[in-house]
Amino acid sequence: MMMRLFTVLATLLGYCIALPAQNARITESSVVAPSWKRLQPAHPNATVHLQIGLKHEEHTMKQLELRLFEVSDPKSYKYGRYVDKRELSSLLQASKTAVATVEAWLRSHGISAFTKSAGNDWIRAALPVRKVEDLLDCHYFEFANTHDGTILIRTLEWSIPQHIAQYVDAIQPTNSFLRPKPSSRYGGPPPPDWEKQGRLPTHAELTEEDVLDRGHLDIPAIEDLSVNPTVDDACNRLAVSPLCMRVLYGTLSYQPRSIETNSMGVVNFLGNNNNRSDIRRFLDLYRPDAAAGGAAENFQTILLGGAADQQTANTADQFERHMGLEGALDVETILGIGYPTPLITWNVGGQPPFHASANKVHNANEPYMEWLNYLLEQDNLPSVISISYADEEQTVPEAYAKRVCAAFAQLGARGVSVIVASGDEGVGKDGTCITNDGKNTPRFMPAFPASCPFVTAVGATRSFDPVFAAFDGRSDFVTGGGFSEYFSRPAYQQTAVENYLGGIANLHEGMFNPRGRAIPDVATQGYHFAIIYNGTAHLLDGTSGSAPTFAAIVALLNDALLAEGKPPLGFLNPWLYSAKSGLRDVTHGAATGCNTTGFPTAVGWDAATGLGTPWFPELKDLALSRQFRWARPWYIV
Repeated sequence: MMMRLFTVLATLLGYCIALPAQNARITESSVVAPSWKRLQPAHPNATVHLQIGLKHEEHTMKQLELRLFEVSDPKSYKYGRYVDKRELSSLLQASKTAVATVEAWLRSHGISAFTKSAGNDWIRAALPVRKVEDLLDCHYFEFANTHDGTILIRTLEWSIPQHIAQYVDAIQPTNSFLRPKPSSRYGGPPPPDWEKQGRLPTHAELTEEDVLDRGHLDIPAIEDLSVNPTVDDACNRLAVSPLCMRVLYGTLSYQPRSIETNSMGVVNFLGNNNNRSDIRRFLDLYRPDAAAGGAAENFQTILLGGAADQQTANTADQFERHMGLEGALDVETILGIGYPTPLITWNVGGQPPFHASANKVHNANEPYMEWLNYLLEQDNLPSVISISYADEEQTVPEAYAKRVCAAFAQLGARGVSVIVASGDEGVGKDGTCITNDGKNTPRFMPAFPASCPFVTAVGATRSFDPVFAAFDGRSDFVTGGGFSEYFSRPAYQQTAVENYLGGIANLHEGMFNPRGRAIPDVATQGYHFAIIYNGTAHLLDGTSGSAPTFAAIVALLNDALLAEGKPPLGFLNPWLYSAKSGLRDVTHGAATGCNTTGFPTAVGWDAATGLGTPWFPELKDLALSRQFRWARPWYIV
């Protein structure tokens, strides 16, 4: 989409057409993208869930980062001494002048029903279109996507008064639709030549295996295995089960002891939910002890932003859109590995602001702040949260992305590990890798929120010996990796990434930001997950399965720590990048895409599989041996 940029005072509220206004500054304007057709004006009573983010002072954000790294860096005196909600709310408190000014502006437009976050740095109001049009001097229209008929309510240009703009850095709309890509089924052929010959397969041979039609696939059951099964005993590389991953990553024999004090979380966006009937059937098949323990019935679901918790069968339209497919993969995976750790899920309605690009022609962004603002106002939080959603970073307005990232930093400072999928399009989807600033510059497409430096980004692998960076020749799935355009590279990964960049020399020079935050951080299996969806068995690919896999392992690590009276791991990355064991390097394959060879794996960190895959026994020992200087006498060095 062509963009005409003005002085940026706040993020784009949809797409708009400005009306003349005194003392107003235009933040951004755009024309209708070729893939969209403008229809009639939006109904004046259609609801816009408006969120206005008040600016944080620069020194405030530096203080937040300082507190985060103090409690997350194993070398820090304050390592593990997490802050509470009240301390963070006090730190991030919006100025009284800013709050009063924006409130007065809202009331001057007849808006008096609004709520504020604990720190008063977000103001929220559910408003009819006519009110938002008056507030932002713009008109909303309905837009239809010419590819799939998706309807959006958007605007093309908006403005706010100068005296308001100095206090505001984000204004968020909602109301969009997503049509998830279907996943294919697979069956079981005879072993390929490379397996029978005991040699390393080529990329072409793996692709040939992917596209071969299959019938029934046998998945090993725990009752058929020995006491100490091997990966060969427990795994079918063409249909990966929780049992396989528990053996593969070394959690099978671990018995959780902190289920009263530990918990894990999964968030569902875009209308996704978790069908308990499907989860029960999945656990019956692949984690019978969890099924017998009532895991499918006992997890808590919290509804936000107008979301629902549908437990009936999908309608024909919902099934066509694969509604609930993502939710099935996420919860079946995290329970299949992390049980009996208690689970909390959040169903969130709505979508946040969006800039169209060559690959993302409809608003598939997730309403992060609707959910994050709720979380940050809670006194008690899970020790780890899994997020299996990703957007091209450039489709998210930069100011909004930074506000979301700051919220993740707050969760880390409170001792929560935030685990995020690194994306499923490699370095970018073939044929779509151009910037959306009107210049159409060829560029790799990193994913957000994985690109936020305050989360742990998880890539995907396939196969077991050897392990490859994941792709599926039958679909367009490739594990995501790359370098942020919005966020600079944090100190914790500086050495690892510099070593990698030195190794690839001038490869793809000019296609990425070599000084950006690099992703992923780690990787786990992301190929051919066995799931139950809408009562039927399916096989799915994606870092959407890798993220809850790693999150479940972190939940078990936190269980071991809490059982010993120690704090949970919190923000993981400073610890992971300083670890001398516990991660197994992946040196085969690449994160391809953008019609290029992409980023190859390498010894050490790489932009396809990060630091490698987890080995729970070593990570547990490493976590339990962490030194908390505040817990020891000052005279012990």
